[in-house]
Amino acid sequence: MHFPKLTPLQSRLAATLAASALLVILFFSLTSPQFAYAAELDPRIPPDHNHPIALDFCGTMMEMEEEEERAALDWEPYTSSVREDLVRRAPSGVFALSNNDPQSMDIGAGLTQNWVFPKEVIAGPPGVIGPGLPSEDITEDETAQTRSELRKRKESKTVHITLNTCMQPALNTSAYPADVGGGSPPQLQLWVSQSSSLTHPGPGTRDNPDQQNFDFDGGFAMFEVDTAEDVYVGVSAPNTTSWTGTWNYEIAASIDAPFHTTDDNRANLFFVDGDNHAVLLVTNDTTQSNSTSEIYNQWMTIAPPYGVFAHNQNDSTILGVQKSFCGLKNQAQIMANIQGANSQNVAGMVNRGLGGKPKEQFYITELKVSSAYYGFLAMEGNSTASGAGVVGGGGKVWKAMNFRTKAESNCALLYNLTFCSEVAYAVPSNPDIFDPSTGVPALAARYDSNAASLYQNFDYSLQQVACKTSSVQQYSLARTCDDCARAYKTWLCAVTIPRCEDFSSTKSYLMPRNTAAEFVNGSSLSNLTDLYNPANITAWQSAVASNSSRNPIIDSDIRPGPYKEVLPCEDLCYDLIQSCPASLGFGCPLEGRGLNVSYGKRSGGTGEITCSYLGAAYYPSEGGRFVTGLKVGVFMFVFWSVVLGL
Repeated sequence: MHFPKLTPLQSRLAATLAASALLVILFFSLTSPQFAYAAELDPRIPPDHNHPIALDFCGTMMEMEEEEERAALDWEPYTSSVREDLVRRAPSGVFALSNNDPQSMDIGAGLTQNWVFPKEVIAGPPGVIGPGLPSEDITEDETAQTRSELRKRKESKTVHITLNTCMQPALNTSAYPADVGGGSPPQLQLWVSQSSSLTHPGPGTRDNPDQQNFDFDGGFAMFEVDTAEDVYVGVSAPNTTSWTGTWNYEIAASIDAPFHTTDDNRANLFFVDGDNHAVLLVTNDTTQSNSTSEIYNQWMTIAPPYGVFAHNQNDSTILGVQKSFCGLKNQAQIMANIQGANSQNVAGMVNRGLGGKPKEQFYITELKVSSAYYGFLAMEGNSTASGAGVVGGGGKVWKAMNFRTKAESNCALLYNLTFCSEVAYAVPSNPDIFDPSTGVPALAARYDSNAASLYQNFDYSLQQVACKTSSVQQYSLARTCDDCARAYKTWLCAVTIPRCEDFSSTKSYLMPRNTAAEFVNGSSLSNLTDLYNPANITAWQSAVASNSSRNPIIDSDIRPGPYKEVLPCEDLCYDLIQSCPASLGFGCPLEGRGLNVSYGKRSGGTGEITCSYLGAAYYPSEGGRFVTGLKVGVFMFVFWSVVLGL
């Protein structure tokens, strides 16, 4: 076949067209998304023949990040299939752990059990923390940081290994007291290796430099390390014959946060007051936000997130697990707001006390008379959820605090009054008239209604004062009628609802009251000269300030018998006369002429409550120190001091 001969011009044109066609083909082959490699297309997406596929680089990256987040949310390291796969790959005689997946195990004396947290899990996605307690919103930077962390799955991560002792062996009574050094069983031990040549760390390889060992402390142990490799763990029980039975412990590993936690530095729980069978405890302020903020409102409407364990200090079974959530749940005698607790103890959010900030309150009942108790603030899980698959799902325990019940029955604990809403302490009572199990609401109503009626009379008088007028005509440039009303209500509630203490208490700042009356059991001070100095009895019964109560309805309607009062603080009276107009005629008694029997003085920074004010709470002077090095049944006596405000 012969091709026509082209002129020089036609030859140049043909060459140009051919080159252009090749460039066009090359351009589309490199840039057109319709020529993407098959491996670049997600096979899960069905083909769309009606619309061209357009890839956007920024959109693709966002989709990849979202896919990673979805993978993290959907990944369940504690499912049975994942666990079975981990177990198959674990060394012989070693149990595998997955992320935030607690495992429970019994262990006998002298035995060691081994675990591994595999590097495949360490390289896996993190767990889901959940919304948590009310706090500041997560910023966009924090969200971006979280996404960045999700993409770094193969890099070194912080591994948290935590353990709780849940059950302990019982004392071998045939061996006691020989060979028993304290009131609790010996602690378990934790052994850790990061070497593939030591997959069974424990006391059998004690001298191996590739392992570390730690004693449990109060039933709690933790090991943290930055690594991307397998972490091998051994748990060993001491070889003892002084205790019979087994230990039970819970172990968990996490790349997110410790599954179990404890706070050794603070109790975060305060003793407000109590009577001979119940106490009122509160947490510290949960937020410093003002009352108009969203966080404040969230705290006041939230389901109470904290719980409490309480245990009589004369019972030794709590010793050894005081830092373990599952240990306290199994051993503590009394619980409040703990899942599965079979009790009537009440928890709720309040904003009572100085500053008016949210806090959680616990009303603990079924306590023994004149007894010392340990109190532990606790949190089930991470406050959002608990158990397997939950970051921090093993719970938290705070440092122990101490409280003590009263010895006598004529002081009754009141709180949540309608008018005197800041009152939360024991008041004079009579258990024969106001049964502690059923009559406390009637007692509260009697005190509260009396104070409210007295306030109404004051309010009528205050209405006669020119409150809303020009500054020239106001009674004070520093105080207003609102200040006067507040000061009067605070003073009124404090003096008409006195704070009650045992008559047998010897504290010097307490004022004897109603000494001319009989005790609720029918006895009188005149018959108790073996307990009280006869001269003191005569002086008490001859003085009006001590032979009667400051509020007449106490002697006429309530009839508590002799008791002692924590006098209201004198600054409550001074604040009243400074806040109200002189025309109302308020005045305070003078020093040496009635002040000392009507009002008390603050302690001057010593921490002890020497006078009553609304919002006061006690705390142990030893900061909740736990006694473990004593023989069974022998405990330290705890003295109390007082913190000013919450």
